[in-house]
Amino acid sequence: MTNLVMSLMVWISIQTGWSVPDPPTITYIESGQELFMLSHNCKNKPDQPVCTTYNPETSKVLGLYNNETKTVLLNKDFWIASVRDQSILLHELVHHMQYSRNWGHYRKKCRGDIEKEAYNLQENWLEIRGLTLEKTIDLGPLMRHVLTQCDLF
Repeated sequence: MTNLVMSLMVWISIQTGWSVPDPPTITYIESGQELFMLSHNCKNKPDQPVCTTYNPETSKVLGLYNNETKTVLLNKDFWIASVRDQSILLHELVHHMQYSRNWGHYRKKCRGDIEKEAYNLQENWLEIRGLTLEKTIDLGPLMRHVLTQCDLF
């Protein structure tokens, strides 16, 4: 896994000009539901509507990055030989490199801008392999647009 992480970070570095930081910790999570709950901070805020209406068909969180602990969280079923799973890891490594590069700058940016940068790099990586985000992780243009927007208020 270390070789894959380093090769993906070198690829990101070549695309962006960012330096390659120390690799993050990789942690495997038991289920997609647990990833979803972690992504919405449901442990600390269990009564928020999004936490009580989890649906595996519509609530797809494929990976997470925790910038405080410098940890990438992946589903326990992560398969190192899968281009799909490698692209998910790449996306989370973009976040690791964003925060390692300039934590203060990214802390001030909206989540949509941070995600847009990660999805663009993930899509470029997939295109080299003849794939798209839509085909690989079922992320169509409309959902991608929603995930990369900043709050207007």
